[in-house]
Amino acid sequence: MMYKKQSGAVLIVSLIILVVLTLFVISSSQNVLIQEKMTASVRDMHVSMEIAESGIKDAEEYLNDISDTDSFNDTDGYYSEGNGPSDIFADSTWDDGNYQTADTEISGEYALYFIEYVGIYTTDDDTTDVSISSYGDTNEESDIYLFKIVARSLGINGNTERIIVSYYAKTF
Repeated sequence: MMYKKQSGAVLIVSLIILVVLTLFVISSSQNVLIQEKMTASVRDMHVSMEIAESGIKDAEEYLNDISDTDSFNDTDGYYSEGNGPSDIFADSTWDDGNYQTADTEISGEYALYFIEYVGIYTTDDDTTDVSISSYGDTNEESDIYLFKIVARSLGINGNTERIIVSYYAKTF
Protein backbone atom coordinates (compact mmCIF):
# COMPACT_ATOMS: atom_id res chain seq x y z
CA MET A 1 0.00 0.00 0.00
CA MET A 2 1.20 3.36 -0.94
CA TYR A 3 0.74 6.34 1.31
CA LYS A 4 0.56 9.83 -0.07
CA LYS A 5 2.62 12.48 1.62
CA GLN A 6 0.39 15.13 3.20
CA SER A 7 1.19 18.71 2.28
CA GLY A 8 -0.62 20.48 5.22
CA ALA A 9 -2.85 22.73 3.11
CA VAL A 10 -5.87 22.16 5.34
CA LEU A 11 -3.86 23.23 8.37
CA ILE A 12 -2.74 26.47 6.73
CA VAL A 13 -6.27 27.33 5.55
CA SER A 14 -7.66 26.58 9.02
CA LEU A 15 -5.06 28.86 10.67
CA ILE A 16 -5.85 31.71 8.26
CA ILE A 17 -9.59 31.38 8.99
CA LEU A 18 -8.86 31.30 12.72
CA VAL A 19 -6.74 34.48 12.51
CA VAL A 20 -9.44 36.30 10.52
CA LEU A 21 -12.12 35.28 13.02
CA THR A 22 -9.91 36.37 15.94
CA LEU A 23 -9.37 39.81 14.38
CA PHE A 24 -13.11 40.12 13.78
CA VAL A 25 -13.91 39.28 17.43
CA ILE A 26 -11.30 41.75 18.74
CA SER A 27 -12.64 44.50 16.50
CA SER A 28 -16.22 43.81 17.60
CA SER A 29 -15.33 43.82 21.29
CA GLN A 30 -13.56 47.18 20.95
CA ASN A 31 -16.64 48.56 19.22
CA VAL A 32 -18.85 47.34 22.09
CA LEU A 33 -16.55 48.99 24.66
CA ILE A 34 -16.73 52.31 22.80
CA GLN A 35 -20.52 52.07 22.65
CA GLU A 36 -20.69 51.34 26.38
CA LYS A 37 -18.58 54.43 27.14
CA MET A 38 -20.77 56.55 24.88
CA THR A 39 -23.93 55.26 26.57
CA ALA A 40 -22.53 55.96 30.04
CA SER A 41 -21.56 59.47 28.94
CA VAL A 42 -25.03 60.20 27.57
CA ARG A 43 -26.61 58.87 30.77
CA ASP A 44 -24.32 61.04 32.88
CA MET A 45 -25.19 64.04 30.72
CA HIS A 46 -28.92 63.46 31.30
CA VAL A 47 -28.47 62.95 35.03
CA SER A 48 -26.43 66.15 35.38
CA MET A 49 -29.16 68.03 33.47
CA GLU A 50 -31.80 66.68 35.87
CA ILE A 51 -29.69 67.71 38.85
CA ALA A 52 -29.22 71.25 37.48
CA GLU A 53 -32.96 71.51 36.78
CA SER A 54 -33.64 70.51 40.39
CA GLY A 55 -31.44 73.44 41.44
CA ILE A 56 -33.55 75.81 39.32
CA LYS A 57 -36.71 74.36 40.91
CA ASP A 58 -35.34 74.80 44.44
CA ALA A 59 -34.32 78.40 43.67
CA GLU A 60 -37.80 79.14 42.31
CA GLU A 61 -39.33 77.70 45.50
CA TYR A 62 -37.10 80.02 47.53
CA LEU A 63 -38.22 82.99 45.43
CA ASN A 64 -41.87 81.99 45.90
CA ASP A 65 -41.42 82.10 49.69
CA ILE A 66 -39.74 85.51 50.04
CA SER A 67 -41.71 88.72 50.58
CA ASP A 68 -38.99 91.26 49.69
CA THR A 69 -35.49 91.50 48.23
CA ASP A 70 -33.67 92.21 51.51
CA SER A 71 -31.88 88.84 51.43
CA PHE A 72 -30.04 89.80 48.22
CA ASN A 73 -26.97 91.24 49.93
CA ASP A 74 -24.14 89.64 47.89
CA THR A 75 -23.56 86.76 50.33
CA ASP A 76 -24.47 83.09 50.36
CA GLY A 77 -25.41 83.04 46.69
CA TYR A 78 -27.97 85.86 46.84
CA TYR A 79 -26.69 88.83 44.82
CA SER A 80 -28.05 92.34 44.55
CA GLU A 81 -28.66 94.08 41.25
CA GLY A 82 -25.56 94.04 39.04
CA ASN A 83 -23.36 92.22 41.56
CA GLY A 84 -23.73 88.61 40.44
CA PRO A 85 -20.72 86.71 39.10
CA SER A 86 -19.88 87.81 35.57
CA ASP A 87 -18.25 84.52 34.55
CA ILE A 88 -20.53 81.64 35.49
CA PHE A 89 -17.96 79.12 34.18
CA ALA A 90 -15.10 80.29 36.43
CA ASP A 91 -14.16 77.99 39.32
CA SER A 92 -14.17 80.97 41.70
CA THR A 93 -17.87 81.50 41.00
CA TRP A 94 -18.57 78.17 42.64
CA ASP A 95 -16.31 78.61 45.69
CA ASP A 96 -17.86 78.15 49.14
CA GLY A 97 -20.10 81.02 50.18
CA ASN A 98 -20.91 82.05 46.60
CA TYR A 99 -23.80 79.64 46.14
CA GLN A 100 -26.62 77.70 47.74
CA THR A 101 -26.92 73.92 47.67
CA ALA A 102 -30.24 72.58 46.43
CA ASP A 103 -32.31 70.47 48.79
CA THR A 104 -33.20 67.92 46.13
CA GLU A 105 -30.87 64.93 45.82
CA ILE A 106 -30.62 62.97 42.58
CA SER A 107 -28.36 59.93 42.43
CA GLY A 108 -26.46 61.18 45.48
CA GLU A 109 -25.68 64.56 43.90
CA TYR A 110 -26.95 68.07 44.64
CA ALA A 111 -27.12 71.12 42.41
CA LEU A 112 -25.44 74.38 43.32
CA TYR A 113 -27.16 77.64 42.46
CA PHE A 114 -27.08 81.38 42.95
CA ILE A 115 -29.74 84.00 42.39
CA GLU A 116 -29.14 87.56 41.26
CA TYR A 117 -31.81 90.22 41.66
CA VAL A 118 -31.99 91.78 38.20
CA GLY A 119 -34.29 94.71 38.87
CA ILE A 120 -37.86 95.91 38.55
CA TYR A 121 -39.80 95.76 35.34
CA THR A 122 -42.84 97.98 35.28
CA THR A 123 -45.71 96.85 33.06
CA ASP A 124 -46.09 100.35 31.66
CA ASP A 125 -42.49 100.28 30.35
CA ASP A 126 -42.33 100.39 26.57
CA THR A 127 -39.73 97.72 25.95
CA THR A 128 -39.37 94.54 23.97
CA ASP A 129 -36.50 93.22 26.10
CA VAL A 130 -38.79 91.27 28.42
CA SER A 131 -41.68 89.13 27.28
CA ILE A 132 -44.17 88.57 30.05
CA SER A 133 -47.37 88.31 28.09
CA SER A 134 -50.19 86.86 30.17
CA TYR A 135 -48.04 87.14 33.29
CA GLY A 136 -50.62 87.33 36.05
CA ASP A 137 -53.30 88.34 33.52
CA THR A 138 -53.54 91.79 35.02
CA ASN A 139 -54.39 95.10 33.38
CA GLU A 140 -53.21 97.12 36.34
CA GLU A 141 -49.79 98.69 36.40
CA SER A 142 -47.59 96.74 38.77
CA ASP A 143 -43.94 96.20 39.43
CA ILE A 144 -42.51 92.86 38.49
CA TYR A 145 -39.26 91.85 40.18
CA LEU A 146 -36.87 89.94 37.94
CA PHE A 147 -34.33 87.38 39.12
CA LYS A 148 -31.59 85.49 37.33
CA ILE A 149 -31.04 81.92 38.54
CA VAL A 150 -27.86 80.05 37.64
CA ALA A 151 -27.65 76.36 38.58
CA ARG A 152 -24.63 74.07 38.19
CA SER A 153 -24.30 70.34 38.60
CA LEU A 154 -21.89 67.54 37.99
CA GLY A 155 -22.86 64.11 36.74
CA ILE A 156 -22.53 60.96 38.77
CA ASN A 157 -18.98 60.24 37.61
CA GLY A 158 -17.90 63.88 37.96
CA ASN A 159 -16.88 64.24 34.32
CA THR A 160 -20.04 65.98 33.11
CA GLU A 161 -20.94 69.52 34.09
CA ARG A 162 -24.18 71.36 33.35
CA ILE A 163 -24.88 75.03 33.92
CA ILE A 164 -28.40 76.33 33.36
CA VAL A 165 -29.45 79.98 33.40
CA SER A 166 -33.09 80.81 34.02
CA TYR A 167 -35.03 83.99 34.70
CA TYR A 168 -37.87 84.28 37.16
CA ALA A 169 -40.40 87.07 37.63
CA LYS A 170 -42.44 87.80 40.74
CA THR A 171 -44.67 90.48 42.17
CA PHE A 172 -44.69 91.33 45.86
